[in-house]
This record gives sequence, structure tokens and C-alpha cells, in this order.
Amino acid sequence: MEDAARRAGRLDAFTALSYLESRSYLPNTLLRDTDAVSMSHSLEVRVPLLDHRLVEFVAGLPEEVKRRRGVSKALLVEALGDLLPAHVARQPKRTFTLPWEHWLRGALREKIAQGLEQPAEALRSALDSQAVRAVWQDFLAGRTSWSRPWSLYVLNEWARRHLDSAKPQPATEHLAVAIANARPS
Repeated sequence: MEDAARRAGRLDAFTALSYLESRSYLPNTLLRDTDAVSMSHSLEVRVPLLDHRLVEFVAGLPEEVKRRRGVSKALLVEALGDLLPAHVARQPKRTFTLPWEHWLRGALREKIAQGLEQPAEALRSALDSQAVRAVWQDFLAGRTSWSRPWSLYVLNEWARRHLDSAKPQPATEHLAVAIANARPS
């Protein structure tokens, strides 16, 4: 990442951000997760816009060609303009997000509340149990995102499983079962 940061320092801000994401978030999260999920369902997934010749060409374009105020993915829309129906090209950007908010308030609520009650032994010197419980209460009151208590819960469970005991504990399936049984409203 240090090398990537040095290289990004020579680029305009827009291209630098794209470059850093291509060296970190893209391979370490997006492509990894897409690969794992698609393989688990026996799907072949292709990522055509990652052809190195296309990426190199677009990266070399000036920032003003790649970005237009108020137009998401302007260059892509322009390149495909005659192939896409206008109503498709004008749609706002959407993301796919699992219903964590719903799950943490519903099927997982009790499990998360119990898990955040007391930090794992290995984390007690670093985490204030009152502050951890306050994050949970802030989530329940709508003052913070689901990701804050969820991150604390995952860290805490990992520490319990791998740091608090002499030998690692096997992963349990209780969360996977609760999530699978949760019904988004």
C-alpha cells in the first residue's frame, strides 16, 4: 500500500482515488466476495470492465473527461449511450446491501445484546464495556449505524474464540441460521 500511495501521489485526485481502490478495496473485498459468493452457487462471473487495456486507457484520460458534476459514471453512460435505453442511463446509482439493520433489530437483537454485554478477556484493557454498551444503545435509539455495534460484536466474538482460550473454538452457525431465518420487512 505504501508503493500504491506513492504512485497515487503523482495522479490527479479522482484518478488517485480510483487507483488506490483498484489496489485495495477492489481485489481485497469486491472481487474476493464476488468470487466466493458466485462459486458457492456454481456461477461463472465475468468482470468485463476490468480488462487491463480498458483500465489503462481510462486511467490515462484527464479527470474532466471521467467526471461530470451531477452525473454518476458519466463516461460509462456516454460510452454506452446508444446501447442503453434513456430511462436506464438516467437511473440513480443503487447498491446492494444486506438488511443488517433489520436483522440487528430483529432476529439477531438478543444475540448481539448478549455478545456486547461484556468484552472478551483479551479486549478488556482496550475496550470500555460501558462504551461498548453505549454503542448498542445508540444503534437501538437510531443515533448510529448498524455497522458500529456489528463490528464490535464480530471483534468481540473473534477475540473470545481465538484469544481467550488456549485452543481456537470451532465457528458456530447460530448467526448464519438466524440470518437465514430473518425476514426483511
